[in-house]
Amino acid sequence: MASPVRRRTVREATEADVAALREIYGGGDTAEFARRMTDRAHAPGTTHYVAEADGRVVAAFALTALGRLRPGGKSRLILHEIKLRPNDRGTGIAEDIFHWLGTTLGVGRDQELLALASLGQRPSTFDKFGLTESHHVFRWPVREEGEQW
Repeated sequence: MASPVRRRTVREATEADVAALREIYGGGDTAEFARRMTDRAHAPGTTHYVAEADGRVVAAFALTALGRLRPGGKSRLILHEIKLRPNDRGTGIAEDIFHWLGTTLGVGRDQELLALASLGQRPSTFDKFGLTESHHVFRWPVREEGEQW
């Protein structure tokens, strides 16, 4: 008998999730997590989400809306800051997040998605949901005071 499909609940992150986020990220200042989640001026257009399983936060990610100037262009989102609890990797969390993106936000139908992945990594979920390579991302890092360009 096949086991039932398990879907995680995806919702917007709240200040009540700060301790769980700190665990997922492997540390960090609790007050800074709370400030970054609630300060819309810090990252305008970005919303932080969590995925829950059995009342426990198992993943976190962020979506940033990008404005499009091109007439007729679909709305575009960037998926980034994707973090899974190490013990929960390989359990279908990413698939549940992508399913939620498609069914709840209309990604792939009403909105285009750009998903960031680390260099040399191509998550299998990208292939499963039909993501194709389309852009190269270049980073301009923040330099410490006194460092030369």
